[in-house]
Amino acid sequence: MISNKKSLLALSVASALALSGCFSDDDNNVVITPPPEPTDPVVVAPETPAALAFAVSGNVVDIDTVDIVAPATITFFEDGEPTSNLVNVNGDAITQITTEDGSYTFTVKEGANVGIVTAVVAADGYFTKSFDIDLSNEDSAATLEAELALVSKGGDEVVEASVSESVTNATTASPVTAAAAKGKAGSDVTVPAGVQLRDASGNAVTGSSVSLTVGSADPTSSKISAVLPAGLSAGSTTSVKKPVGVSNIVMQDNNGTKIKQFSQEIDVSVSLPVATLAPSGDRTIQTGDQFDVSSNNEDTGKWQSETNKATVGALNAEGTAYKASFKTDHLTFFTLSRSVPICTQGITVNVTGDTVPSSGLYVSMTSADASVSSYLRGGATSKTVVSASTSARYGISSTATARVVIRDAAGNVWGNASSTNAEVQVCNGPIAITLANPIQTTVNENVTVRAVCSNDATVTEVIPGAIVKYRSSTTKPFRTAANNGDGTFALSALNGDVASYAVSVDPRISAPFTTSITPDGTDETIDVSVACDTVTGS
Repeated sequence: MISNKKSLLALSVASALALSGCFSDDDNNVVITPPPEPTDPVVVAPETPAALAFAVSGNVVDIDTVDIVAPATITFFEDGEPTSNLVNVNGDAITQITTEDGSYTFTVKEGANVGIVTAVVAADGYFTKSFDIDLSNEDSAATLEAELALVSKGGDEVVEASVSESVTNATTASPVTAAAAKGKAGSDVTVPAGVQLRDASGNAVTGSSVSLTVGSADPTSSKISAVLPAGLSAGSTTSVKKPVGVSNIVMQDNNGTKIKQFSQEIDVSVSLPVATLAPSGDRTIQTGDQFDVSSNNEDTGKWQSETNKATVGALNAEGTAYKASFKTDHLTFFTLSRSVPICTQGITVNVTGDTVPSSGLYVSMTSADASVSSYLRGGATSKTVVSASTSARYGISSTATARVVIRDAAGNVWGNASSTNAEVQVCNGPIAITLANPIQTTVNENVTVRAVCSNDATVTEVIPGAIVKYRSSTTKPFRTAANNGDGTFALSALNGDVASYAVSVDPRISAPFTTSITPDGTDETIDVSVACDTVTGS
């Protein structure tokens, strides 16, 4: 932590004189002058923190509207275990962040060597999802921007349903079934009668009632990849698992304890559209086909392959879908998949046209094949969105297609890989996008953040280590201002037609706060009031 300068000890007189004014001794006639009176106390400017060498900053947003999602809880793991290598901006160890305004910032513990951390993000009304954040910081930039986009449970291409039942001694008296279906999205789960309900440690739960919730996504839409937790195919070198259906199942008792295990197997089924390709990939599905099943533990972000496969049942009466069913003895997020060849060259985006502002832009890739967000730094002309070595982690196949859009943090589109917003091939060479600034009146300005002593306003000190973010609306994400290193921060690509911008400041020597600036291109100063120490002396 940063501390203020300590007050100096006041000067003291070694011995008191009985007489005042000048006097002389009788022997040498030496004139002795008494010590001067102490001067008034002097207010001392506070020590201010240096800029962080590296920080991760971003927002939790709605994938469709790009509005903030708040509050949201972000829990960090490394290889399935709570991280021990992350700290907040003040150096305090963290394993979890709750975002009150949708934004977050953290950094890496001094001396730690961290590659990829898994961030499990949860918010009311949204599907919980895990994201992989690569902290290797290959371009050595001071700030890594990471947008975490969640899917609303109320969306058109997803579905969720819940039921509640009483239990006695943690055991079901009759079957408990939850079924969700809408459009092409559908899944259901049944816990048979006589099954003991257990927590993650295998202990019987103590509640007198339970809720069972099941959710799914349309496998032909971009939502199936958007709800899919990260890393399904991580570690593979020749193929990736392409999801054909998903089921997100959550069960808990009235005490809030999650039910993760069962004394015997339960039944799960997922709806698969009739046009779904069979595991072989050379025809559409038919009764008797079997798909691999994988499960993701939302409490750790870890994937594992299930022993049981999902078997395709009979075609429904409407002739539109089959149900693929499997048994399991635990609950989590499940996906059915088939194996497809991996993209061996990665994905690169090249941009021309208007210059990327210093605040950067986001590259968004969405389709049933992949959901990827990346960050294009100010002034950049090219970005490796997915490297060849991370294609498996992001589930990119050799035939993957996606809508590729470049936008700012507020959702304003700067460029699209297709003039008709269609999906394009993403694994057959660089994707070319021409940028055009959509903001009619764009201005840039700097803000200076300085500490002002509350006990003497003439004593000030700039704060080069402050964290400064800004946004045009309370519903939109914050952008992180570029740190100029001297206590000033660059707010770029401001919309000059907006009356004001909210500016969030974490001075790191006092409590964070929010103020506002006028986006008119005029540099401004933001003062932080602090109580300063004093020094006295002669």
